[in-house]
Amino acid sequence: MDDAELFERIRCGDTDALNRLIERHYDSIRRYCYWKTRRADLAEDLTQETFYRFCRSLPGYTHKGKCRAYLYTVARRLCSDALREQPADSMEQVPETKLGLSLSAEDEAGAHFQSRELQQVLSELPPELQEAVILRYSYGLRYREIAAITGVPLYMARIRVERGLAAMKKRMREGDPDEDEPERIRQAAAGSACSEA
Repeated sequence: MDDAELFERIRCGDTDALNRLIERHYDSIRRYCYWKTRRADLAEDLTQETFYRFCRSLPGYTHKGKCRAYLYTVARRLCSDALREQPADSMEQVPETKLGLSLSAEDEAGAHFQSRELQQVLSELPPELQEAVILRYSYGLRYREIAAITGVPLYMARIRVERGLAAMKKRMREGDPDEDEPERIRQAAAGSACSEA
């Protein structure tokens, strides 16, 4: 059952349909919040707040096939607000478990980028390119959804993904000239991506 069918049932008062919709998107929103904040406890709180706000907005929400993009947009704003309110830790002071580098943190948060080399290359991208690449290849979002989430035109979302991949390719080529980097990047990102329709 797709989101549109679930919305029809939700409008008729079916709470099971609402629960199914939340369950369908909960883990991917939690992983996104973790990627933005690097804190499992904060990511969980922000995920719950995302769905709380979503449920509050249901009476006025008109489903146009953009539920996933809407949830990511709410989560992105909440993460940005939370990060502005918290003091920034320097990367040297953040424990590995908060960065998702230990196995338990990866399992808990569903971290997609398992290779430290890939994490390093990705972290060197400007934030807007980094986010576009992760949304596209880790979360499997379409360019139109990325554009809606980040508030840029469709062509800019596509450009950000392409520029991010090109920068990663160049950086990885500097470290290992014999490998086919674009394919390796796509496989690493898409191999553990959320498989959402």
